[in-house]
Amino acid sequence: MKLTGQKIAVVGTGTIGAQVLWQLAKKNVDVTGYELYSPGHSRGAAGGETRLFRHLEPEYVEYLPVTSRADEIWNELEMESGSRLRNLNGALMIGSESSPSTANALGAADRLGSGAEVFTRSDSQKRFPQYSLNDDEIAILDKAAGTIYPERTVRAAADAAAKRGARIVRECRVDDIQQESDRVSISTGDETELYDRVIVAAGAWTSILLPDMAQFLATRRLLSGWFLPAAGKGIDGMLPFMRLDPNYSYGLPTADGLAMKLGVGFPHHLPVATPDTAPMRITDADLEPVRAVAKDLFPDLDDYPMRAQAYFEAYTHSRREYMNFHPTMSNVFVCAGFSGKGFKNSPFFGELAADTILGRKPSIPEAQFILDFDHVAQLPV
Repeated sequence: MKLTGQKIAVVGTGTIGAQVLWQLAKKNVDVTGYELYSPGHSRGAAGGETRLFRHLEPEYVEYLPVTSRADEIWNELEMESGSRLRNLNGALMIGSESSPSTANALGAADRLGSGAEVFTRSDSQKRFPQYSLNDDEIAILDKAAGTIYPERTVRAAADAAAKRGARIVRECRVDDIQQESDRVSISTGDETELYDRVIVAAGAWTSILLPDMAQFLATRRLLSGWFLPAAGKGIDGMLPFMRLDPNYSYGLPTADGLAMKLGVGFPHHLPVATPDTAPMRITDADLEPVRAVAKDLFPDLDDYPMRAQAYFEAYTHSRREYMNFHPTMSNVFVCAGFSGKGFKNSPFFGELAADTILGRKPSIPEAQFILDFDHVAQLPV
């Protein structure tokens, strides 16, 4: 029997939305998901074959219990779906000894205890010779970190939700969301349906669907490049990594171990109005920041990518996720701006959104700061 008096919709079934859908279905809620394409597509923020799961936190150590809870739910989803969604063989965090981000990461490493190991530049060159660190850089090994398979994860969560009774409307564009008294209407083409509550997790489409959210979000096109090893070289033993400011970059080996995917941060992402009209062609100038990572950090890689792909994401001005009710529609809960922490913590964010829309407290009290964060105070003057 479905939870009495609750008919809920989730708009967007990608990185966060699929997790929300699964959590609501687990709670026996009458829930419907709306998806512009199909769960597991590569057009939004979840494409690219790999994402980084890590415990080390270079910015806000209050996320450590959030990641621990997400780790538990990851394991639950793998058991329920029967799919391997992560490969946790370790990951590196590389940073300048003088960087505040490195200091935060070292503090997180202390809290992880035996789960992390710190290497001087000299020691890291011996242990991880395929990474060419700068003279002032160190490396921290996050032993329980590794690779997430994003498209597989989104599909697994959506399928698990469907098996528990969730309805998923695929290849369907939501045209309008409006609160009418104590209910919320969702319009798609010539049809309109009413719900008690709506959760919007539409990623880079959020500002188009909810214009009042545009003030909080910056929509960007980001790139990944896949690099083969140079002639006579290989990438055996290379781990996923994150390099901290001021040389921020990240990378993960492909599942077959034949290439390394590299990416760079927000300053190099192209501002776009909407993914529907954004340019998809990638120029050599677009690739330069990613190629610079290969040239600087990886002497064993070819410096021209074998392929490159564009994706779309919405960032908040604070770079911290927006998880709160809509500014003017009290029955609409918005999940947006997750880039950087989204995929690794997505199972917990899904649980948090589901609990909040049902009027329940977070499963871990330490996570209340996410809901309480004041995004209005972060708006540009």
